Amino acid sequence: MLWETMIQWAPVVLRRCFDAVWQVTLPWMITILLLMLLRPFLLRRYSVKCYLNCMRIMMGLLIMSMTAYSGNAYWQIPGPDTLFSHEMQESQMEEESLPVVSTEENFAKQQETSVMQTQNQQQTTETPVPTAKPEKQTLPELYQIWAVGMVLFLLFHLVQYGRMQWYLHKGREKITDPALLESYQQLHKEMPILVRKPRIYCHRGLPSSICVGLFRKTIYVDTQDRDLEEMKWVLRHELYHCDNGDMLGRWVFLVTQSMHWFNPLMYWLIDQLEWSTELECDAKVVEGADLQARKAYSMAILNSIREGNRKRARLSTAFVENRKTLEKRLEAIVDMQQKKPGRIMSFLITGMVIFCFTFVGCTPVESQQTTEAVQTDLTRELYDARTPYIGSASDVGKILGLLPLPNGLTTHEEGMELFTDEGSPFGAKQHLMFTEATTEAEKQALLSNTDQLERNAYLFLALVDNADFLEYKIHDTPTTESVTFRFDRQMAEKYYGDIDLRSFTSDFDTFAAFVEELNILFDCPFTETLETAGRENWVENYQTAMELVQNISAEMPLQGDFAAWADQMRQSEAFAQLVALGDDALIYCLMQMPGGTDTESYVTMLAADELAYGSRRDGASFDETPEEWYQVYCALDSQYAVHFYKGLEQEYADMPEAEYLSLSKEAARSRVTSKETAVQAVYKALSDYMEEDKLNGHELVVFAPLVLDVAETEDTLQVCCVVGDDRYRMNRVGNQGYCLLNEGGSRVPARLDFVKEQGEWKLEEIHWAKDGSGYALSIEELAPNEEVAQKMIDFDSDDMTRLLYDNLIQYMNVTDTSYMVYDMGYKTEDLQQELRQFLQLA
Repeated sequence: MLWETMIQWAPVVLRRCFDAVWQVTLPWMITILLLMLLRPFLLRRYSVKCYLNCMRIMMGLLIMSMTAYSGNAYWQIPGPDTLFSHEMQESQMEEESLPVVSTEENFAKQQETSVMQTQNQQQTTETPVPTAKPEKQTLPELYQIWAVGMVLFLLFHLVQYGRMQWYLHKGREKITDPALLESYQQLHKEMPILVRKPRIYCHRGLPSSICVGLFRKTIYVDTQDRDLEEMKWVLRHELYHCDNGDMLGRWVFLVTQSMHWFNPLMYWLIDQLEWSTELECDAKVVEGADLQARKAYSMAILNSIREGNRKRARLSTAFVENRKTLEKRLEAIVDMQQKKPGRIMSFLITGMVIFCFTFVGCTPVESQQTTEAVQTDLTRELYDARTPYIGSASDVGKILGLLPLPNGLTTHEEGMELFTDEGSPFGAKQHLMFTEATTEAEKQALLSNTDQLERNAYLFLALVDNADFLEYKIHDTPTTESVTFRFDRQMAEKYYGDIDLRSFTSDFDTFAAFVEELNILFDCPFTETLETAGRENWVENYQTAMELVQNISAEMPLQGDFAAWADQMRQSEAFAQLVALGDDALIYCLMQMPGGTDTESYVTMLAADELAYGSRRDGASFDETPEEWYQVYCALDSQYAVHFYKGLEQEYADMPEAEYLSLSKEAARSRVTSKETAVQAVYKALSDYMEEDKLNGHELVVFAPLVLDVAETEDTLQVCCVVGDDRYRMNRVGNQGYCLLNEGGSRVPARLDFVKEQGEWKLEEIHWAKDGSGYALSIEELAPNEEVAQKMIDFDSDDMTRLLYDNLIQYMNVTDTSYMVYDMGYKTEDLQQELRQFLQLA
């Protein structure tokens, strides 16, 4: 199982590594070229340690940039896969723009099934037809070529290292010269930083002395017969290699070079690093020594290389180099000139490297930090919206509303369906349609490539515990028939095997990693759709629309011929700005309906007509008033708002008392699902008082009594509470479908008196608190005592708002609906975060 999982995810990991390497390649090459130019200056003016530190800083920043890369650089370079496969994608698009050959049979079955479903609308469920995914291109991608090259590079050097270790172990012999062992012991004591003394052996087949070993370091000398003083120089040099941790550095260099095996400048940099490492050890060996000692050390090097050319071991420290570099080493050893340490220069080089890695690129990435924040917020919102029940309409609608749809698709007015019949698989169906701007070729491509829908389905199945499937039904396809795509848990097994998708929601970090893996797997960015991305600033756009309407009305008042005025007014720049606000302007216009016969009413009507229907009518065709226009607009709707309470009494009584929002003790007992007889009597009385049955199908009043005191006898019931209500208007808003637009509400303390008739409580009278200066006095008069009166005067308005929203959530669950809610009322940040777990709150 583990092996299968590794095989499944290997391409994802390799692609991500390749993307990280590719993103830093260009700035890295520029940095190396700058270092090439600065190299003579650095070596002439500064110590070799400064030069080496500069390269180490560069290597460290390279590794950090690759490790931390997550696609959010300030500047981004187009990936080679994109450039390499551009023509291939074009040819693939041409194939996809034709009837889908690879899935023609399935597609025909979908059409046939959709026709049968349309003809049989009385059925409660539909038979979905799975769609085969189009075959992917079979040519190797660049990341695969890169991975093969990296593996071969590593394999070559690891095999060489293994052969070297075997050769050393086979031919090594213990040191028998006591003078050499004593000198080695003394040299080790002079270097107290070394915690563990390296082992020492002699291997007469070696061309020179070397140091090997990452965790257990070992020094091999090529002979025991050399002059003792020369051997001291050799051993001191190798001990400094051990002390500096150069073996670890060489392994890091090897891995980094393997990832950049295609970059020729990397080979030069690695050579410079290894050569500078030798120079640094030389500098430490002769530090504080006079010219005579430096010459003696140089002679030890020359005597060591008399045997001729040596084969160089990559993962060891070699005491030889070629002739050119050897001459420079000897010059550096005998150079007595005091050079600057170069700390400031190291900082300057660091700044140069950071500059190159930050700002060098080809294509500017717009608002990457914002995108990252949006992605994180959206992932968090999805995680917080998880639910154990497919029957929770508001929770399921919340999740579907958050999942980003492919460009070109939007929600259909039919919304969603829930399948919760016992004995059948549980699931949901979301109805979609193409946007008006989607071309025929784009529609065919969307029907052929369902990667993003499949990604969304697996997220949905992870977030809804008892859901078995998710269907997407796309209406008005190029063939005029609807097409249904079905995704279930069995389909996810080809990616995750026996792993339950629900296990990925055990905690937020696990879920965030799961989201990122799916995004890479299906190659689709996880960003919010246009419908949800712009909801945060809708209030600002709403206010802008209000100002524009007022300005237009003031500058171009309605007078004379209406058709001429309408055509002229709609040519103005202000009206163009109003229409450009899109759905937010439409919300404002609908909120002003039905309006009167003044200029502002007609401006909002003309703007709403153009925004709602996507076209501009001739002025002469308008022969209705704003009120008549709104009545027609509402009459064309096929969906109506169910009354909040009337007719749903039994459904609320059967619902468990689930608490969605954080409520006080008083608010918790006052929910619409309360099992208290007194509370339900108040709800029934308020429903009759507000005349719910007289509301038209596009008005919804959500109400709640914040019960503060109940006095009950055998025949009488007195309830002191604060009655709150929020009035909503349900309208279609562009591509968002049906939305609830909050028109405001009231919060009024009251006392309700009941008498018992035929075993039920019947409302006798409602005593309301008065407005104005008599507010407090009127409450004291209707309250049974001073304590209750003070509670009614000082009630928590935020608690009242939470109770009303909790009732709205309960209402959506009972009616299996999920609407985007627009409310300009003040809400604390905590309350907004809570609400977004259960509602599509703009």
